[in-house]
Amino acid sequence: MADHDTTALAHSDRSGRRIDRARRIVLALSLSTPVFCVLSPAFAATNIGAPNEAMTTFASRAPGGAGVALSAAGVLCSLALAYASMRVIRTRIDRPATALRRDVVLSYLLLLVAVGLLGPNPPALSTSQFWAASVAVTGRFRHKAAYTVLMLAAGLAPLLVGMAIGGSSLRESAAALAVLAVLQLVVFVVLLASNVAIIALWDLVTEAHAARDAQARLAVSEERLRFARDMHDLLGHSLSALAVKSELAARLTGIDPQAASREMSAVQHLARDALREVRTAVSGYRDVDLAAEAAGVQAVLTAAGVRCTVSGADVDVPAEQRSIASWVVREGTTNVLRHSSARNCTVALRRDGSALVTEVFDDGAQQGADAAAPFGNGLAGLAERVSAAGGALTAGPASVGTGFLLRAVLPLPERPDGGDGSAGGEQPGREDVAA
Repeated sequence: MADHDTTALAHSDRSGRRIDRARRIVLALSLSTPVFCVLSPAFAATNIGAPNEAMTTFASRAPGGAGVALSAAGVLCSLALAYASMRVIRTRIDRPATALRRDVVLSYLLLLVAVGLLGPNPPALSTSQFWAASVAVTGRFRHKAAYTVLMLAAGLAPLLVGMAIGGSSLRESAAALAVLAVLQLVVFVVLLASNVAIIALWDLVTEAHAARDAQARLAVSEERLRFARDMHDLLGHSLSALAVKSELAARLTGIDPQAASREMSAVQHLARDALREVRTAVSGYRDVDLAAEAAGVQAVLTAAGVRCTVSGADVDVPAEQRSIASWVVREGTTNVLRHSSARNCTVALRRDGSALVTEVFDDGAQQGADAAAPFGNGLAGLAERVSAAGGALTAGPASVGTGFLLRAVLPLPERPDGGDGSAGGEQPGREDVAA
């Protein structure tokens, strides 16, 4: 069960790295609206997009060099606005139940300053749409409605002031405001839908990851409970009988010593039987079936995003060698999950003369891999197991191309007919690491 726990932990580590990579991608995709919170004011500061003098920025109308200073101040405010908006989005992605109201309020105040200095230039007015699309990913429906109202207020007020200064009529002002309001609402809905879709996909990924972890933990718990039930069934009756027999022998000691001796002999037999049953049960948990192990590691690696091919899992060798080969396959694929960035893994088993060769090769770079480095705890224990069977274990970077190769060579007992047991079609071994 400890090895199953180790494999599950390795799989969890790899899944954690993939989740972290997905989180960074989601953040990058969601930060497009804060970026435009800076680009739009930067364009507005140069009065790009102003169809006439009435649409130039308020900052540029200041006398002397004050216009340049005020325009720069507006752009700086937009930078702070983008940062605050980014914090809101990151909060939604990392902690969905939390809305940083302070950042929302601060970002809106910065928005008012930016559009107040750089309005009524059209690019500056569009900043309110990007702000609203950033902060509206948090909160409930009523919060989103409030953000929409605040967006329209920040985006329409500078235009209304500019038209009033320019002497536009009420009808012209109302028509322009209505058109701008519709455009801002349409753009806001599209941007918000894009952000919400990205974050909703992220929520699904994290929920699926959490569900898979919960399922793995449940499977481990069920296995432990099954083992506990088996031990209870095996030992419950035997220990009860031992207690009764020993108690009876204690009572007969002073009355009938010969009967007490017979009872103690029965206690010894019961104890030996119980010990044999426990050993049998434990050996059933410790023995590993090669075909089942190969299928299991292939499924685990595939789920972790590593393409895995297995060959020779049905090789005809004695049970002892098959069991050790199973441990080699398990340890090798555990290293792929925990220490490698591999995308492909090959597990191969074959008879090579009078030996069973087991290889686990992956095309990734092992963390801290060094041909001269000593084995870690897992490989060291595996090397002892292989050595006890008269074999040899080697592990290190492949000499040809990139990758890591774990190889175990186990001697096979001679068959009664004197042959080495090798079948036709013998496959040459990989020469990357000498065994």
